[in-house]
Amino acid sequence: MESDLAPQAPQGLFDAERRMAQEQIAAAWQLHIEALQEQLDRGWRDHIRAALDERFASLEASFEEEVERRVAERLAEESARSIASAMRQLSERLNQTARRLEQAESGDAWAAALLDGAFAFAPCVVLFSVIGGELQYEDHRSLGELRLSALGDVRIPAASAAAFSGVIESLDTVISMATPGELSPPVAELLGGAEDKRVCLLPVIAGQSEGRRRVAAIVYAEGGGEVVDINLLEVVTALAGSTLDCRQAAQRAVTSAPAGSMLSIAPVLTMPGGPVAAPAGVEPPAWGELSREEQELHAKAQRFARVRVAEMRLYQAHAVRKGREQACLYGALRGEMDRGRAQFKHEFMRIPSMIDYFHQEVVRTLANDEPTLLGEDYPGPLV
Repeated sequence: MESDLAPQAPQGLFDAERRMAQEQIAAAWQLHIEALQEQLDRGWRDHIRAALDERFASLEASFEEEVERRVAERLAEESARSIASAMRQLSERLNQTARRLEQAESGDAWAAALLDGAFAFAPCVVLFSVIGGELQYEDHRSLGELRLSALGDVRIPAASAAAFSGVIESLDTVISMATPGELSPPVAELLGGAEDKRVCLLPVIAGQSEGRRRVAAIVYAEGGGEVVDINLLEVVTALAGSTLDCRQAAQRAVTSAPAGSMLSIAPVLTMPGGPVAAPAGVEPPAWGELSREEQELHAKAQRFARVRVAEMRLYQAHAVRKGREQACLYGALRGEMDRGRAQFKHEFMRIPSMIDYFHQEVVRTLANDEPTLLGEDYPGPLV
């Protein structure tokens, strides 16, 4: 009966407690879920941040490499263009010098072309001609003022200047100290300066066509404290020597200037403003009345004649000697002469003022102004 007397818990009490417990469990679960979500969110952001950092670092490195590559390419292009431009300027200078030397109508014009050409590669250049073992000052070019007029009337014995003597004997460039013993007292006084100064002496060599190479002139060059490009200066003096040799050879039979004298240059073709040389008995054209095209054609015609005759003298030397000895140059060189005459006629004998410069050069240079050496079968001038 005791069980019947035990107190009964109200049904509502357990329901309330159950609901509270369920709510607490849900709340705990929610807290757990929120905590997990927070951790998930934090971890996701960290992963995203790491991924982005890595990606941007890679992009930054790639960007820097691309920038460096493009800069290097641009610098290489600029360098190549700069080198190409410098090479063009250099070739233009050398070509201009060669043209001026070849077209020089006098010794003064030739010297000016040589000095201007050398001055492009050295801040101070002085030209001395070599005549009979003595040095003769001709002219100079310098960035600074030089008073060299005192040398104008002075012949300096090469023996008193060891460096100049070395150039004459060796036919080669000499690097020397600027002392009185090396340059001679008068030259050293005007050009020497510091005892430790070094200068460059470059030979202008002529006589190749005669088989007797000799120093016709010497170019003094100094760098003013800078390094001088000797190679380019030697190119300029080589060009000068070649043109001087050609002109002296062409005029040797008609000039009375001392052998080896730089001032013995005589023009084969007078430049615009002067008459064109003509063979004996032929009326020369009035140069001033010729058009520019006609003047240029005359110049090309004379150049052609000189070159073709020089080639015969160079490559057919035995035939030339035999033809002169037997007075039958045309017979000994018939093939070369006929081809030269035909080419000259085809290329140049197309204006009324043209002269047979090929015949003129053959008589003057090949036959040494003795037409009889050409032989009886020589056909004579084209006009």
